[in-house]
Amino acid sequence: MAPRLIFIARDVGDFSLRGRELLRTLPVLIISSDPAHSDKAAEIVHEMDLQSVICSSLTDARSLIERQTFQFVLCDDDLPDCNLRTSLKVVSSATGGVPVIVLSHLADWDAYLKALSAGAFDYIACPPEHAESERILRLALGQNQRASRASNTAA
Repeated sequence: MAPRLIFIARDVGDFSLRGRELLRTLPVLIISSDPAHSDKAAEIVHEMDLQSVICSSLTDARSLIERQTFQFVLCDDDLPDCNLRTSLKVVSSATGGVPVIVLSHLADWDAYLKALSAGAFDYIACPPEHAESERILRLALGQNQRASRASNTAA
């Protein structure tokens, strides 16, 4: 399946975006082979006034990451072309360490702990529950904004 780019239209006003406003224009990458779950995740992302790009494999994600910077990444724990540990390692290193949140069909502590020990920022059981998912996504957004400010201050 080809990557899908989904935008939310909004009035930017003047185009002098800075800091947090500029960072908020970066899309969120959703890597999921389950269209129902990726569409639900994209819906939550859009309600946060963010854009999303959806792809269905790590191979597609790699090519997108080479061309685009992302706020954070939502990634299935069961992609068709790799396992969880590999996908987290590849995505994290390719994106420069932006938060990677695991989307999983499993809702149990063992899967949650496995994802965190493999390097995930957090874990969302699918189908995503709206309020809890939005809370996790806002934490990831804040983490990325803090990291961006820190790197700008150091530069």
